[in-house]
Amino acid sequence: MDFFAKRNSNLSTKKNVIKSPQRWSVFIWALLIIGCLSVTVTAQDNKKRTDSISKSNTEKRQGSTAKKQEVKAAKKTKSSGFFSKKYYGSTVKQWLIALSIILGAIIVGRILYWFFTKIVRIFTDKTETKLDDIIIDKIEEPIVAAIVIGGFWWGISYLQFAIKTRNQIEGIIYLIIILDIAWLIVRTIDGLIEEYIVPIVEESESNLDDAILPIARRGFKVIVWVIAVVVGLNNAGYDVATVLAGLGIGGVALAIGARTTIMNIFGGLSVLINQPFKIGDRILISGHDGYVQEIGLSNTRLRTFIDDYLVTIPNKVFTDKEVVNISAASGVKGVFFLNISTNTVPEKITGLTKFLQQLSINHEHLEEDNKTTLQEFSDFSVMVRYVFYIKSTSPYWDIKTELGVRIMQYFRENDIMFAQRRMTFESEKKAASSPPDVDDDKDESGFGF
Repeated sequence: MDFFAKRNSNLSTKKNVIKSPQRWSVFIWALLIIGCLSVTVTAQDNKKRTDSISKSNTEKRQGSTAKKQEVKAAKKTKSSGFFSKKYYGSTVKQWLIALSIILGAIIVGRILYWFFTKIVRIFTDKTETKLDDIIIDKIEEPIVAAIVIGGFWWGISYLQFAIKTRNQIEGIIYLIIILDIAWLIVRTIDGLIEEYIVPIVEESESNLDDAILPIARRGFKVIVWVIAVVVGLNNAGYDVATVLAGLGIGGVALAIGARTTIMNIFGGLSVLINQPFKIGDRILISGHDGYVQEIGLSNTRLRTFIDDYLVTIPNKVFTDKEVVNISAASGVKGVFFLNISTNTVPEKITGLTKFLQQLSINHEHLEEDNKTTLQEFSDFSVMVRYVFYIKSTSPYWDIKTELGVRIMQYFRENDIMFAQRRMTFESEKKAASSPPDVDDDKDESGFGF
């Protein structure tokens, strides 16, 4: 029994010995886990503290930098406060820059104009052809204008505007640029026509081209300007179709209100097609007697024969009234009314009429055709009427004066006396009240000269 009890005691002791190492291993592993966790937590805490310190330092540096910037901006604002003030959306500095650019463009334009007029023309004058002179003379002003426009555009770009306002300004500048180009084209082409086409037209025998050329030149200018306006409005952002439609409606209203102008235009076309007269002809129309200087599309200009006035006649008059073309006759008519005393013998009167007839035949500036007649009798005078025709190429007033002097000399040489109660040479107005001429081979037009 003791043996078995001792053996059981030994077994129990051995079991206790075996269980003790297991308890120690569990304890050791728990310590290791706790240590690792504590290390991890410590590392995380250290990282948080480091990040917090770093963040704090960064915020301090940023705050310091911001304060420095604020101080610097305050100093800068304080030193340049006037130039930073805004007027109409832009600062004073921006306005000064824009105005300086525009002023500089104007100065550059003036310098370029001086360069063209003083330097370039010296070289063009030395050339044989006039083409370079015409081109330089016609392009200098549009180019100067283009420089000023470009400077204005550049200066405006420095200013602050609303988008809609800026678009409107740019559209206006586009339109001005297109109009400047049209101005350049019109000036250049018109100068070339004046130099090369006009002399050819003046030397030609036909007068139709003399009348058509001014109309063609004006028509060309109108076409160029109309195209420029349409293109400029299109580039400026306007609806050209709407504008043209409005112009069409306005054109109908204008045509109704401008009937007189339209009638004048049709009258001008009638004159150009039918050619009742030409430039340089002497005509009689609506009481105006003069030489045609210009035939326009809407009116015609006359230089009056006696007073040397410039008269503008609407072309519709030529479709409503009769036109007398005095230049179509063989010469310009002149009249003398000679009142001779009744005491003059008939032979002297007969000799006077023959003298007057030969005067027209032998004079180099007179047409041979003439009318010398015994016009009328009265109780104190005998009137002799002498009608002559001065050649259209001869000076009318000089020749008429010469004829009057020669007639007076003949009267003195042949002892012919003028009637005492009448003037030696009647005025043309008094002559108009004399009995009408029954001869129909020449139209005297009732003016008595």
